Amino acid sequence: MKRTKLMLSMLCTLIFSFASHTPSYAGQGSTYNHNTAPAPVFQVAEHTIKELSQYSEFADFINSRLHIMPLGPGTHSYLVHVYQGKEIAGYLIITAEQSSIEETKASQIKYLVTEYGVGTSSVFDPELLYSLGHLSRQEQSAVNSNLYEMQYTGKLSYWVIEKEEKTIYVDAGSGDVLPDNPEKLAEPLTVDGRSDWIGTSHTIQTIQQTSPLFDSSENLKWRVSTPVPIVSELMLLKKLYTSNQLIFSSSDHNMWYSGPLSISGYATWAGPGTTTVSYVRVGTDQSLIRYIPMKRLIENGEFHENIK
Repeated sequence: MKRTKLMLSMLCTLIFSFASHTPSYAGQGSTYNHNTAPAPVFQVAEHTIKELSQYSEFADFINSRLHIMPLGPGTHSYLVHVYQGKEIAGYLIITAEQSSIEETKASQIKYLVTEYGVGTSSVFDPELLYSLGHLSRQEQSAVNSNLYEMQYTGKLSYWVIEKEEKTIYVDAGSGDVLPDNPEKLAEPLTVDGRSDWIGTSHTIQTIQQTSPLFDSSENLKWRVSTPVPIVSELMLLKKLYTSNQLIFSSSDHNMWYSGPLSISGYATWAGPGTTTVSYVRVGTDQSLIRYIPMKRLIENGEFHENIK
């Protein structure tokens, strides 16, 4: 009898633990890998998705289900895939605040969203590896094997593929092969990486589309144009309203941002006090639209008008 009571008690505890991670907007089939991610990751994901789902572009985030996977190496980062039915509707990348890792217990580490996106594709979409020939269709069943690893530096998402005694590094957004191991390369400097991330204390103010989606590679005249002088978020926001299309490029750091980037809008989030965080809307088609911290680009690149 005591053993039966103990088993019932453990079962009730397990059911309660799972339910505590199921957000109000999620469907009954919600997938939560709660064994691989701490509770604060779920809280940040739930809050961010609830905020984004207020806007039509993110309508498929309503009644969605989530699949959460850890990213390496040692960044305390997680990839959140948002599913509507069996289809991907978008993603979030959630990362631990570095000072929080160093100063607090694991259960108290602060997690923030460093990037998010919407569309039927995503960063780390395995289909990209097969369509571009990095892996063969015969290897498709080995998605969860040691053929590749998903890694994240805090700026760049990439795969490490071990194949035929060779190692290649592939951009997880574009599918481009990277020139070398990102761990061996110098990252772009940032004044304060935490100030352009969002968490549970942020609420979305607006999402604005300032131009139709476009592909910067279709017309390369912008490459020989004079960069637009932009040194602040306010200047970039104003320019997005006066210029038809803007392109971000960085001669030294394009790899880290999957650049050049075609900018078609922005999102602004209100933080504690009077602080705000802005993200640029980038992408060439509806299958994958990414939102990247605006400050991250201003510090390490240039902006050009798309010349027609």
